[in-house]
Amino acid sequence: MTVARFDAPASTSRPRHIPRPPYARREGIAFRIVRLIWLTARFTRREQVGFADYHCRFGVSLRSFRRDLALLRQAGFHIDNDLHGGYRMLSFLADADHA
Repeated sequence: MTVARFDAPASTSRPRHIPRPPYARREGIAFRIVRLIWLTARFTRREQVGFADYHCRFGVSLRSFRRDLALLRQAGFHIDNDLHGGYRMLSFLADADHA
């Protein structure tokens, strides 16, 4: 059995600051690209995307969520909202629903 020692002295070394990688910084373009890829993946799997999931995943505001949806709409995605506050990608291809 392992014995824990709670009377050990605290460390005297200074804490190190490890910078975040570029994709994890909120102000970086890579963070927005990661968010857009996440949304695209969820939409292509025909999953419903809500702000709560998006906020839990990335910690950004409702305004950022709406900006990302607008950017995907500009790119040609047909995104529609439902009555429960979620968003889905619509498909207008005849055989897309048969897969």
